Amino acid sequence: MKLTEYEKELLDGKHGEAAQMSMKVLYDLGEYYGAEEFVEITACHDDSTVYFGEAQVAFAEHLADIGAKFSVPTSTNACALDMKRWDLQKHESSWMSATRRIEAAHIKMGAIPTWSCAPYQLGYSPAFGAQVAFAESNVISFMNSIVGARTNRYAGPLELLCGIAGRVPKFGLHITENRYAEGLVILGDDIKEEMFDDPSMFNYVAYAYGKIVGNRVWALQGMPKRNLTIDNLKQFAATAASSGGIALFHLIGITPEAQTLEMAFGGKEPKEVVTIGLKELKEAEAELCNFNEEGPIDLVSMGCPHFSCAEFQELEHALAGRKIHPDTAMWVFTSRTNYADMESSGLLDRIKGLGVQIFVDGCTMEYPTAAWGTKSIMTNSGKFATYCFNKVGIHPVFGNLQDCVETAVAGKVVRGGSIWKN
Repeated sequence: MKLTEYEKELLDGKHGEAAQMSMKVLYDLGEYYGAEEFVEITACHDDSTVYFGEAQVAFAEHLADIGAKFSVPTSTNACALDMKRWDLQKHESSWMSATRRIEAAHIKMGAIPTWSCAPYQLGYSPAFGAQVAFAESNVISFMNSIVGARTNRYAGPLELLCGIAGRVPKFGLHITENRYAEGLVILGDDIKEEMFDDPSMFNYVAYAYGKIVGNRVWALQGMPKRNLTIDNLKQFAATAASSGGIALFHLIGITPEAQTLEMAFGGKEPKEVVTIGLKELKEAEAELCNFNEEGPIDLVSMGCPHFSCAEFQELEHALAGRKIHPDTAMWVFTSRTNYADMESSGLLDRIKGLGVQIFVDGCTMEYPTAAWGTKSIMTNSGKFATYCFNKVGIHPVFGNLQDCVETAVAGKVVRGGSIWKN
């Protein structure tokens, strides 16, 4: 690989042991992928924040102890639990202790303590075309696709090293040619624009799209501009990245690198074209909605990715002053930043007064179902619904936010009229 003088100095240890260690690992990574050079990054999002073992904690502490400092702004992903209310979640004290050690190490290295899986809604979003090193599947998908920044699928603790070195090997999605679409998914004529008034559609389309695409770069044609909120695009990115391994998708006429078909494909023809219609979306719904229509629901869980301020406002409107059923819990996960904003406005107290429990910092996927004896969960997140069984052994119920509210109030599954009747 070609190295600049500064990169040679990093590799030689002239800028400290931690920077040298980082460069050695990244150099080997570049050699493996055939990179010819490094590219400087402007930001990093670190996903080595969810506790998964002592080795992870020890590694972060070692880096901090030898003087590691992030050389670019580095935000922290969600961790395993609410750092202040972990006991109410029935997490083990050992997890709390380990998480505090992870937090301390990151702060010592100069991280921005966002503790959120939706940093792009907190002001931590790079510019179009910026080279970055981001981890967490939905963040990667959103940043590449909706923002148009450039990152590969990095994962902790690798992005720790990227943030310290301030550069990554130039391969994969850091290169323009690799960002062009290979194939095309077309929405069929039987999918009507007004169906997208129901936010569930963004999850169903993304789920079907992800299953077809896998980890390839493809485009989607026929997506209407109706109801294109940041939160709905957030759900699309998260669900597509979980049903497939998508790091970059193109929505023709919507996302910045796909304003036209020609732009998305770099002037070339698609290698493959696949059409999806109501049949495929109904199959997506069936796979996301494994539930007993008459059965009770123990938990309604939302905030995967983390709830935004706009979603909190929507939640209050949907609740309309009604309280959560005593036999059902409603948990909402968000960032500490959004929590503070909602607290100052009084919205948080109003929602909590209706029986909603709001947690910060943590990831809903780390919910300790065994400690709670949970047998049934409902969610408005296609990502959570996709991973839920593998993660906690429960087939979830999927519905939109209004469905989740009605279910939490009734204490049993309530889903609105079929979207397919529109």
